[in-house]
Amino acid sequence: MATVTCKLIKNFTSENTIYHNKISIIGTGSVGVACAISILLKGLSDELAFVDVDEGKLEGETVNLQHDSSFMKIPDTISSKDYHVTANSNLVIITAGALLPILMRHSIVGMKNLPEILMMMLLLRAL
Repeated sequence: MATVTCKLIKNFTSENTIYHNKISIIGTGSVGVACAISILLKGLSDELAFVDVDEGKLEGETVNLQHDSSFMKIPDTISSKDYHVTANSNLVIITAGALLPILMRHSIVGMKNLPEILMMMLLLRAL
């Protein structure tokens, strides 16, 4: 009886371990979608989760990626405005930027980061 149990356990435990990779991407702008496409092309994930505050863009990008399923293997995709979909992720990629008013121009955004840019230029020049 003990040998039968040992054989059953041996056969049961000798199966390959199934890994589950979940990757979450916060922000479905150009960078977030580019990350998602790279992940899909490399086959790095079993599940993709998308989070964005703009639900229309979020739904549109998710549907666009699902349309590619005829060309490549698409993992399960979840999209939501809420961060709970990122639970149990192996990797979280944050590509979302600060929410800016619509009328704010790129030049003003550049001015906001000007002190950091100048500091980096000074540090690079010192090297």
